[in-house]
Amino acid sequence: MASKRKASQMAAAPEEPVDPSDELMFLCLGGGNEVGRSCHIIQYKGKTVMLDAGQHPAYDGLAALPFFDDFDLSQVDVLLISHFHIDHAASLPYVLAKTNFRGRVFMTHPTKAIYKWLIQDSVRVGNTSSNPTSQLVYTEQDHLNTFPMIEAIDYYTTHTISSIRITPYPAGHVLGAAMFLIEIAGLNILFTGDYSREQDRHLVSAQVPKGVKIDVLITESTYGIATHVPRLEREQALMKSITGILNRGGRVLMPVFALGRAQELLLILDEYWAKHKEYQKYPIYYASNLARKCMLVYQTYVGAMNDNIKRLFRERMAEAEASGDSAGKGGPWDFKFIRSLKSIDRFEDVGGCVMLASPGMLQNGVSRELLERWAPNEKNGVIITGYSVEGTMAKQLMQEPEQIQAVMTRSSAGGRRGPGGESEKVMIPRRCTVQEFSFAAHVDGNENREFIEEVGAPVVILVHGEVHNMMRLKSKLLSLNANKTNKVKVYSPKNCEELRIPFKTDKTAKVVGKLASIPQPLKMPKFDAAAADGSTTITAAATGPDSEPRIVTGVLVQNDFKMSLMAPEDLREYAGLTTTTIACKQRLRLTAAGIDLIKWGLEGVFGRVEELPEGKPRPTKEANGEGEDTKMVEAADEEYPLNEVVAAYNVMGCVTVRCWTNGEVEIEWEGNMLNDGIADAVMALLMGLESSPAAVKRSSSKHTHTHTHSHSHSHSHSHSHDHDHDHDRALPIRNPHANLDPSERLSRLMLFLEAQFGADNVSPVAEPKIPPLSPRIRARKKKAVSPPAESTPAPESESEPAPKEEEPEEEESEYDTDEEALDLARRTEEAKARELARLHKLGIPVPGVRIKIAEKMQATVWLETLEVESENKVFKERVRAVVERAVECVAPLW
Repeated sequence: MASKRKASQMAAAPEEPVDPSDELMFLCLGGGNEVGRSCHIIQYKGKTVMLDAGQHPAYDGLAALPFFDDFDLSQVDVLLISHFHIDHAASLPYVLAKTNFRGRVFMTHPTKAIYKWLIQDSVRVGNTSSNPTSQLVYTEQDHLNTFPMIEAIDYYTTHTISSIRITPYPAGHVLGAAMFLIEIAGLNILFTGDYSREQDRHLVSAQVPKGVKIDVLITESTYGIATHVPRLEREQALMKSITGILNRGGRVLMPVFALGRAQELLLILDEYWAKHKEYQKYPIYYASNLARKCMLVYQTYVGAMNDNIKRLFRERMAEAEASGDSAGKGGPWDFKFIRSLKSIDRFEDVGGCVMLASPGMLQNGVSRELLERWAPNEKNGVIITGYSVEGTMAKQLMQEPEQIQAVMTRSSAGGRRGPGGESEKVMIPRRCTVQEFSFAAHVDGNENREFIEEVGAPVVILVHGEVHNMMRLKSKLLSLNANKTNKVKVYSPKNCEELRIPFKTDKTAKVVGKLASIPQPLKMPKFDAAAADGSTTITAAATGPDSEPRIVTGVLVQNDFKMSLMAPEDLREYAGLTTTTIACKQRLRLTAAGIDLIKWGLEGVFGRVEELPEGKPRPTKEANGEGEDTKMVEAADEEYPLNEVVAAYNVMGCVTVRCWTNGEVEIEWEGNMLNDGIADAVMALLMGLESSPAAVKRSSSKHTHTHTHSHSHSHSHSHSHDHDHDHDRALPIRNPHANLDPSERLSRLMLFLEAQFGADNVSPVAEPKIPPLSPRIRARKKKAVSPPAESTPAPESESEPAPKEEEPEEEESEYDTDEEALDLARRTEEAKARELARLHKLGIPVPGVRIKIAEKMQATVWLETLEVESENKVFKERVRAVVERAVECVAPLW
């Protein structure tokens, strides 16, 4: 039992419920615990952003797409494409052409230019897929039809779409790759996509956005915690491997993506060939259907590259201008030792060479065809320079299998691919060498960790990584929390696993228009009313009669996550809205209830009722004692025409009740939720009055009767009197429920308390409660005067004691004179008088009520706040319960 109690005590306290609108929803449709088909959904405050739309390079057809069926794409407001690689952008035509997506699509200018040709080539190459039964998920025409729907934006420019602010920053992965800063309702989300912080020959490396506090960081985890070999060492090892293969008479196959890291490798090879003439006899081929188009794009966007490329561009332009030759106008991308090869049909496969061929995963295309051709020769070599996705031929080849499957239709090593089936597969022996040198332009473990720490986001979401690499990086990041006060939350969601993260934010409304002219409620708890241009602190210290708190009421308008409080008449000017006032009227015909009874009933239910001047004064009867009342009433009725307002009342400041001469009662009010309820109560009251006994008695007709008096005398006489029984039917002059003054309300409260505690035990408190005052003149202490230092003789020896100083005298009293005590007493009385005056102004006749049953059972009730003070806790709670019930019974006190 003890262990159970201990466990229950250690259990975390239940968290407060979170408003669903304050939760950030993150959903991986692809790229969760995997590399490939990246696609992520962000939802916050009713806004939805989609990040990337790729295809998985290891799968074909619909299986390669993200799990679009798990989310309604019609909710997406904005789709952001980080870069043009297949695993990040290839399913975009499908989203635009085949789904109910209705949002807007954004990418950078270089990404859009390359995306057009890359996807077009991907569709064409897909026709030669390794799976003969696969079906293309979209056609080339779908791609061309949806291409105009894409909007291109520049780095460092901020765009607002449906209250979502997006800003792209260089990511350093490939040309045009962008990290996106997304702001939704003040929440800043940074999506890195694939990014690199390594110094590159042509790209600007990724940097943390300056001056922005990031709340959520969504980052890749491709390499987990692995560390790259230094760049210089990698380049040297790469060139040593390439030259080694060439020296033994072999051919070098470097599978690369058509665009991206291929251009970086071309710069490295061209530079090395220029410095080593002995290798210039070996041609370098760049084999891709997009070879020439790729170079045109790279030549166009030199301005989006780093300073190294810009310097080379200026040098080449200067050389071309000096020589009068236009051959160098391509700048740094006009290679001297690189030959573009659009198709291998014209390729003469004779002697050693270096071949950069796409695609990089070796699933099909030129690179797969050359692999099948060159794999059986041990002199040849394959060098993998990019990241290899699980399930692709590039990943399998790194395991150095003895055989590989032939999937291309061309003749390869004496075999062809059969029409299908396991028994008909043609296998090719692999004797070539396989090596890997990472030039993938992804951050390694150290670079990723340093970037995450530099960003300093409290929430980190890991995507785009195989499960083992991702888990290692997550464990590393969580281990860093040990030395941190504010722990970082790290998430690694799987595909289709919904992640909800609460973000509680303060809601602030700006007061505009007429309401802004109302002075701020100063007598409130201390708060900071600082604006962006300065700091001002408003405290509870208030001075003057205008320092009482004020309630500011108005219409709260929300636009683009910004709230404004304004008066209804300012809606058109500040919010662009129009207002409509609904005037409601209802007429009833009351035949029994008279005007006096209606007023009596209204006062009984609603308290004070205001008489409006629009009602005509009624004639008063002159009681002359001569039995002419009936004639006067008839004469008065003749003076009033029909449909005239006899009396008008305002109920609770919002409902007007008018009584007409023909017995009709009109109720008028301005339609809203509160006024409608009060008007319904008024109508129910009037209908009740019509059938009440008082109305029946008041409406009874006048009658004549005779009184006969018999006398003891022989003669008798009789008296006939017409009695108008108005004195029987007359209502009291004053309604006991209307227009109560403070003394009457206090007396009712006292009656209630006396009934509970006894009349002798309840008494009013005469003096108000004020905070203790401190004396303005502090007590002066008399200090002893010591002789000057130079007049004190120094002791001649250590044994001679020094002269003894006089001890200071004690204080005479707390105050020097009685004058100070009198001053304090005078100021205390003044404070009490001011407090009493303030309470009387509020309508409170006495500060409080004291209840005393015994010495240890005393309590004081302060009437302004109904606060109960007592040393006896049980008695205090009892008095508080009685006071609360008393206030409910006697109606509002003040």
